[in-house]
Amino acid sequence: MKSFAKVLGLVIFGVVLLAAGVLFFLTRMFDPNDYKDDIQQAARDKANIELTLGGDIGWSLFPWLGIELKDVGIATLDAPEDALAQVGSMGLGVKVLPLLRRQLRMSDVILDSVSLNLAKDAQGRGNWESVGPDSDAAATPEPGASEIPDRSSEQAGRDFDVAVESVRITNARVRYEDESSGQVLQLEDVNLTTGALVEGQPFDLAFLGLLTTEQPATRVRIDLKTVAQFDFGLERYQLEAVDLKVDVSGQPLSGRALSLQLRGDGLLDQGAQIAEFNQMRLSVADLRATGQVRASQLDSDVRLDGRVDVADFDARALLAALGQEVPETAKSGALQSVALSAVLSGSATSLMLEELKLLVDGTQLTGSLGIADFERQAVRFDLSGGSLNLDDYLPPAEETAGEAPAQAPSGGSRSDSAPEDWSDEQVLPLQRLASLDIDGKLTLDELRITGQTVAPFTAAVVARDGKVEIKQADGGVFGGRFSVTAEIDTTSTPVSLKVAKQLTGMDSLAVQRAYDMGEQMRGKLDFNLNVTASGNSVKRWMDTLNGSARFNVLEGALIGVNLEQQMCQAIALVNRKTLAEPRGSQDTPFSSLGGSFRITNGTVSGEDLVMAIPGIGVKGRGKIELPQQRMDYRLGLLIKGDQSAMPDPACVVNERYIAVEWPVRCQGFLHNAASSCAVDTDGVKSIAGQLLGSEAQRKVEEKLEEKLGDQAPAVRDAIRGLFNR
Repeated sequence: MKSFAKVLGLVIFGVVLLAAGVLFFLTRMFDPNDYKDDIQQAARDKANIELTLGGDIGWSLFPWLGIELKDVGIATLDAPEDALAQVGSMGLGVKVLPLLRRQLRMSDVILDSVSLNLAKDAQGRGNWESVGPDSDAAATPEPGASEIPDRSSEQAGRDFDVAVESVRITNARVRYEDESSGQVLQLEDVNLTTGALVEGQPFDLAFLGLLTTEQPATRVRIDLKTVAQFDFGLERYQLEAVDLKVDVSGQPLSGRALSLQLRGDGLLDQGAQIAEFNQMRLSVADLRATGQVRASQLDSDVRLDGRVDVADFDARALLAALGQEVPETAKSGALQSVALSAVLSGSATSLMLEELKLLVDGTQLTGSLGIADFERQAVRFDLSGGSLNLDDYLPPAEETAGEAPAQAPSGGSRSDSAPEDWSDEQVLPLQRLASLDIDGKLTLDELRITGQTVAPFTAAVVARDGKVEIKQADGGVFGGRFSVTAEIDTTSTPVSLKVAKQLTGMDSLAVQRAYDMGEQMRGKLDFNLNVTASGNSVKRWMDTLNGSARFNVLEGALIGVNLEQQMCQAIALVNRKTLAEPRGSQDTPFSSLGGSFRITNGTVSGEDLVMAIPGIGVKGRGKIELPQQRMDYRLGLLIKGDQSAMPDPACVVNERYIAVEWPVRCQGFLHNAASSCAVDTDGVKSIAGQLLGSEAQRKVEEKLEEKLGDQAPAVRDAIRGLFNR
């Protein structure tokens, strides 16, 4: 037995010595460089590429099956002079004995000075598409070969236990050019290193590179460090402790440089159809954000959800850092304090911020805001908040050096010169309005705009398919309330507009003062307007305005016109007396003023204007020509009697005058409407003639009664016939 064991040991020792001798012979006597031509021909036949081996091939057999190549080039057979890929040097090794146990144990995989040149021609064909086995040859089976696919090799590949000590790619470069778009992308100075690659085990991963583009000219420095873990069987891939730093500069940033840093933990689980990025920490300039994002249903309708919290930041500084123009605002410190928090929801085509809390310069808005469709830029919002001063964010008012702002005169302009014609310049950006897709609502406790305070304020707008509708715009201002609805239809030619407006209990004088209008009236105003127009200029709107209007003013006054004085002047003229002193005041007070109007192609016509002045009733009719900015209104003053304690004898109202309409005519331009009213002299003369005739008739009849007695009625009738009464 001992002899057998000794013999067996000698045999084994001899086999080992023989194997060692064979390996020594192979590694020392066999030179793979002698077979370069065969290797290159095999590359042409099997991979359809032109392989260049510029350096010597180094190799080892045991205990590592290793290979080392230098100056390797790959090109297509169609263009062998244009290198598709180049490698300065590469080396890898595989342990021999673990292969017997179905284990692939690789040493460090090292690639240096790698260069890839990828290009697409004007027809969209890539220069890499011809690389690989010929598809027709691959699809044609060998004669007598079974058509049943052999999956044993695939299964064997999956069952193989693979481990790589590390991967190092240094000084790599990738260039991509698209002739159809003219875009050129280049990734330079690429360095990729990993730790030991073992499936299911975490490993360090580091990437560094510089991405440049020509259109627009941009440089992006990328620095990524993370701990990765892959499980190919479960299709689960993790990136933990992600630390991504990006430095961007170039034309999109107006030549500025911007730094971005992203940290967190990422997960892609294709089996569960989810992708997550948790514990996100993002910084861009001075903006700091935290949160998490989750995507599900990756192979169908992708769903997004998550949360984001953005700490207080300076939006003006961020815009400047992004190379964008910082808008000038009336308040220099506007947009310097912005913060938000929201729940994210969306899909591959949309993103909404739900449960939004947005804080802008101390004003908090809550609700929802987002894009319902990225392609259509469909904006959706439903926001509510406290007090917002919109004036702070409007462009600053232009200042005229050395000139104080003109004050509109009380009672309107006294100028008789014609006003400027209405502008025919385009007002609405029709192309932009036609493309809008908006559905939103804003509710505020208080809105400050154009120097006025609206409290509360609500607005709702819907814009879709070329139509813009203001569904609601109402609030409280000038001591009253307003409500407006409107529609702009850009699909019609010319563009059409509809407006419905209602004012209730509004201080008319405050309105005129707020917008630098001539102060022509005061009182509580109720107003209803329903109009249509077409075109896209003020001139066209004035020419095509149609609809109706109604108004009523209570406890007010006409400013700058004294109808009581003009009435007394007319009475004195009839009485042939002179007023002892002026009557009334500078303005004409009234208890009510109202009327309704029809509007036809810019002409406003009214027949039922009524005004109640103490002691006087006023009726009016006439028209306003908006295209010409002129008015012609005739007023009839119904004298009810002088109720003052000491009436002026010249202005004493005879009972015969009470039912007489004393005529006043307002005629002129709209800018001096209140001061354009005066006694209608021709009308007064006509009334005076009628009154004198009636007085003469009365006196004749009295004399007849005295002289003729019973015969007086017959004579009186004859006289009345003479006077046509």
